[in-house]
Amino acid sequence: MMKAVLVVVLLGATTADPNGAQAQTPQTSAAVQVQQIQGNAVLPNQALRVGDLEQRDIYTPRGERLGSVKRVVLNVTDGLTFLVLEYGGIAGLGEKEFPLPVEKVYLQGGRLVVPELTGAELEAVADWDVDNQKYREMADSEIINVNRR
Repeated sequence: MMKAVLVVVLLGATTADPNGAQAQTPQTSAAVQVQQIQGNAVLPNQALRVGDLEQRDIYTPRGERLGSVKRVVLNVTDGLTFLVLEYGGIAGLGEKEFPLPVEKVYLQGGRLVVPELTGAELEAVADWDVDNQKYREMADSEIINVNRR
């Protein structure tokens, strides 16, 4: 039976104030989320800089290359993060964009993988226009968590 598990591990130094209370120093503390994938296998999410995700290829579980991450955007209305997949076209011409919710993408063996999506399905979808006011392009220095398998 699969149980959802969320464990947060805080790493970092603490400092004591004159009253004896302890406080974490923000520069040295980090949170690592851990989730259960299947059975008893627990793997940590991978915290990645947005700049490290851009231009990375995205694959299907069978190894078919779908395209690459053009940018990462945040929906300012609901707080959901999307990897904008750029696919199709030749030499930078005629490429289309498709939003992938970051929770649907996972890292496996260093590759970004999206299940339940094929190249044929992407070709059938209309181009997505991210130039909408409810989306904000995330800066290269921002951090997002990507699931691991």
